[in-house]
Amino acid sequence: MGYLLFLTAHYASAQSSERVKHGVALKNITPDVALATCFKWLPVADVPANQVYIQTRNGGILSGIPWDIQQAKRLQKNIRKAGGKPIKYLVINELNEDRIAVIAYMQSRGAALIADSATACELMQSYRIRVAITIVGDTSLIIGKRQITFFPHGKGFSDSGLSIYLPDSQLLHAGYFIVSPTARYPAIHPKTSLSEWAINLEKLYFRFSDAKKVIPGQGQPGNANLIKRSIALVSKIDKNNKRIPYISNQDLNADDEY
Repeated sequence: MGYLLFLTAHYASAQSSERVKHGVALKNITPDVALATCFKWLPVADVPANQVYIQTRNGGILSGIPWDIQQAKRLQKNIRKAGGKPIKYLVINELNEDRIAVIAYMQSRGAALIADSATACELMQSYRIRVAITIVGDTSLIIGKRQITFFPHGKGFSDSGLSIYLPDSQLLHAGYFIVSPTARYPAIHPKTSLSEWAINLEKLYFRFSDAKKVIPGQGQPGNANLIKRSIALVSKIDKNNKRIPYISNQDLNADDEY
């Protein structure tokens, strides 16, 4: 598409380590698409979270939500330094209570929100946050002369969520709906439904089985087989009725400074 190569040499030191306290690592996937990984130190682990930054002629699109406002600020600053365009749209892959403050902050900085209809309704009713673009079903839009497919993937990790697919690069991102390739069990929160998650993952695989780059919520990208692995992992946990540890925000006692 003729855009600049961005988000590369500036962050070699950050990319060399998988554990960067409160850091942000940025790495090109294509000349105009970058993997943005936010690291957050917690008392239990150094936890990364993947987002995808897409540069269009009208501005940047961020699929996924940084851990906290501190990292959202760093991400925006680093994108500007690397020559990327400001984030104009924020795609909400899943609705988790600990990211509401980041969603509100990004909106206050001029980012229009894109979400599935169930998430849009919950944001408005519970948090008085209005979504600019509501996705009802399998939808392809042209944003900044860039074709993007939006696919509501339904209940699973959270009550609802939204996947994005870039046909030109065959890249799929669905947040924590797709499990890390090295995970022994999926990340969950109180609204997680394992049985519905497995069913909806199968629908996602059927729709995007041609994906060559699949970005999980955490960990390294893979291909469409990563969705199949997620199905097997979630199904196994559900079938065996295993308890998965969940740590609430109150338990973490994180040391963020805003």
